[in-house]
Amino acid sequence: MTTGGDVEASPAASSATTAHSEHYSSTRLRGAPMVVAKAKSDTTDCTDGRSCLLEAVDGLPPESFDIPDVIGDWSVRDCLAHLVGWDAWAVNALERSAAGMPLGPFPTEREINDAAPNDWSGRPIDELLTMLRNIRDTLSDRVSQLTDDERDEKSMAVEDVSLSVNELVDGLIEHDMEHAGQIRTWRKTQGV
Repeated sequence: MTTGGDVEASPAASSATTAHSEHYSSTRLRGAPMVVAKAKSDTTDCTDGRSCLLEAVDGLPPESFDIPDVIGDWSVRDCLAHLVGWDAWAVNALERSAAGMPLGPFPTEREINDAAPNDWSGRPIDELLTMLRNIRDTLSDRVSQLTDDERDEKSMAVEDVSLSVNELVDGLIEHDMEHAGQIRTWRKTQGV
């Protein structure tokens, strides 16, 4: 497959990945030996997931953030506060780990879910939206400072599930996408 000019990319190598955090690509100049480059992953997906969530609430009238029962019992505001709470927990865990401190004891999923709306939902919507952006940027920054080995190590746990940083980040991205989809569906059905 030719990518332009005299550079040829190997289809197998350009699609190969060995882990979420390690991407391989190979290119070669015609007649030159194959070069395989291992690149440290970026954290684009981390911020892209949050962007999808923020797009789902973009243009939502302020009073609509507090309508109950959008996602279970939660309003959109409660859901956003819940996501801030998860990111705050993740950032705290990464900072403790970087400082050489023990990571436990870990809260249960239920404890985080129950506490986050109470901790964050009283904020004005503009502040809550800014917090959503800023805390994910902070998380992305902390993750980008880790080596690939550190990202792959099962160094965290929620309840009795051991997680690598990559798995945690993947979970947070999926979490954003899940709630973005729920909010979009609610907006369509309610015409909001």
